[in-house]
Amino acid sequence: MLKPLIAAALLFTSGWSFAAEPPLTAARYAQMLGTGMAVDWARTERGIREFDPLVVRDFRAKGITHVRIRVAGEPTEARLIHLRKLVEACNQYGVIPIIAYQADRYKSDPKADNEKEVVNWWSAVAHYFGQSYPLLGFDLIYEPADKLNHNPASLNRVYEKSIKAIHGIDAGRMIFVAPRLRAAPEELTSLRLPAQSQNTVLGEWHIFPWGPLKSNGKYPWTSGTAAEKTAIRSRINAALHWQQKTGHVSWVGGWGVGESIHLTPTASQRAFASFMACELQKAKIPYAINADFQFYDGEEGAWRPGLEPLLQAMMTPDCDKPDDKPGHHLIKSSARDAARVKPAAASTAKSIAPSGSSVNPG
Repeated sequence: MLKPLIAAALLFTSGWSFAAEPPLTAARYAQMLGTGMAVDWARTERGIREFDPLVVRDFRAKGITHVRIRVAGEPTEARLIHLRKLVEACNQYGVIPIIAYQADRYKSDPKADNEKEVVNWWSAVAHYFGQSYPLLGFDLIYEPADKLNHNPASLNRVYEKSIKAIHGIDAGRMIFVAPRLRAAPEELTSLRLPAQSQNTVLGEWHIFPWGPLKSNGKYPWTSGTAAEKTAIRSRINAALHWQQKTGHVSWVGGWGVGESIHLTPTASQRAFASFMACELQKAKIPYAINADFQFYDGEEGAWRPGLEPLLQAMMTPDCDKPDDKPGHHLIKSSARDAARVKPAAASTAKSIAPSGSSVNPG
């Protein structure tokens, strides 16, 4: 009599545990991303050479919960093996990896149509990882440029084919797609995404990837005037409008304050860093900071102490100022189906683990 009771108790416990873990959706995935950083661990010779799995441990200890792994070049066996090394290190230390493909960096003719190359590249990567590492994300094109940048139809076509190929291998793989014009948030509306893809496809956009740069003779940020803040909020609101209209969530794949390596950040940079971080966090849009080499010395294996205040301003800003409030009518609507963005919990390491299948090196 005791054995059936024990078996029933175990079954009930097992069922409760399964039900307590909600299925992974794009909205939940975005919540888990939190604050991340763009990294060159697979893109540059130096980044590849200096990478050590303990770097991921340092990133996680700093509070970084995802990394955008930029990669260029053909999907050779050596490159795929290196990507697996990075993903496994992220798995070990509880950091979510997102592979971002720089589609135009190895073409001998940058003006050529590279639709086929992009689809083939992602087919190879998708086959390589299979259904392993469920939190591994695929950022299809780092930032559309050249011919794809000026041809929305071609860009949407390459996305459609790539998504179909990837989801034919793993229907639950999280995929990011960026609009034209270097991933401008205002161009998210030009994306034509597959029907019913809200649970697996996220929008990716940029805002000041390398900081406020001069445009038409003017800087978009000087001292943080009311007009400058309004213009930035307008760009963030464009992404929020797109989210509301389509039901998709989005992620800022990279933003920065400008070149500051080996330098003491200026007051203007610190103010801009805090403002941008506050606005994105209030909008509940996860983001990656651009980029690792500015803040972390890969050769020394240590964070650059002089830039620590700036990094903290970009990660954990003081958002108590009354004038730092974007349109609440947008934020309330976009936040109804999502909890507050927060760093991934320690359980991330468990949830990112391979789902039973081994990685196929072929």
